[in-house]
Amino acid sequence: MTTTSTYPKDNWRGLFKAFQLIELFRERYPDIPMQTVSVFLIIAMRTSVYQRELLKLLGISQASVSRNVMALSDVNRRGNPGLGLITQQRDPLDARQVRLRLTPAGIELAKIVAAVGQIRDAGSK
Repeated sequence: MTTTSTYPKDNWRGLFKAFQLIELFRERYPDIPMQTVSVFLIIAMRTSVYQRELLKLLGISQASVSRNVMALSDVNRRGNPGLGLITQQRDPLDARQVRLRLTPAGIELAKIVAAVGQIRDAGSK
């Protein structure tokens, strides 16, 4: 039995871009959870973000935010090397607040991800 796609070509392109983005992360970080990718992308879309804001933006628990932020930082929650894609800085005016920013490696990855999202077929406008 042969299966054919019922998606219009425009939908297929969008799905293919999503697939390319997922593969980009899997090639670099084979074991990275999708939730961690989501946290990275939210941080990459902003100049900086407070860790507490991620709770509302992603609708995940404080424990999940902390675990994913640690994974993206220099040292993960188990004390092993993290991905080194973000930095955590305490707010000097409010020590309860932690500001998250991309490292140079994180900025480079964000540029690559953005470029994949902008790829178009030669025939599309």
